[in-house]
Amino acid sequence: MAQATVYTTKGEATGRSVPLPESVFGVQVNSSAVHAAVLSYQANQSKARAKTLGRTDVRGGGRKPWRQKGTGRARQGSRSAPHWRGGGVVFGPNGRLTRRRLPKRIKRLAICSVLSARAGEEQVAAVEPLTVGEPSTSEMAKALEAMGLSGRKVIVIMAEQRPSTYKSLRNLQGVEVRVAPSFCAHDLLNAETVLVEEPAIEVIERTFGSPPNRGRGAREGGDE
Repeated sequence: MAQATVYTTKGEATGRSVPLPESVFGVQVNSSAVHAAVLSYQANQSKARAKTLGRTDVRGGGRKPWRQKGTGRARQGSRSAPHWRGGGVVFGPNGRLTRRRLPKRIKRLAICSVLSARAGEEQVAAVEPLTVGEPSTSEMAKALEAMGLSGRKVIVIMAEQRPSTYKSLRNLQGVEVRVAPSFCAHDLLNAETVLVEEPAIEVIERTFGSPPNRGRGAREGGDE
């Protein structure tokens, strides 16, 4: 079973370690699930609203520019055709946003795969609950430096929302802050090190350690 070194809020090593649940941090890495989760995240982040006019949207084009035969010119059906100046655009963006949805099992598998990969690289560390009286970015920067995480991409996973702690971490370069279990595989994949509060480990195990229910039959023990 993988272990994570525990640090204090000041970044000092406590001399103890905490076991990481095998159901989350010890699964076989599934690169296909991770790839699907990242593609889904990137597609759902798109905010493009560009829209072009097709040949049915442009103004005019209701009659033939000239008669079919006898002019010596190529036959034309409408001025709204794409090859005409001011005509419609072929296969342009239509302003609609497409969303990609993943099954819960794939999302869970992707998250567990990335966490297991980081645990295998010994890039998962635990820390006592990060509590500060007043927001202090410099205090958190010193703590991360004491842990040897200064200058690295770190994702800090807290057990609960604490505004003062969030404000102390949000301005640090390369540091992302999430509250368990509100994070995705993309967040974990962008970080080199995962720093998780001790109480958050239980939240992560409870959320991602068991497969989601498949419905009424799974809750009641199968079909009758």
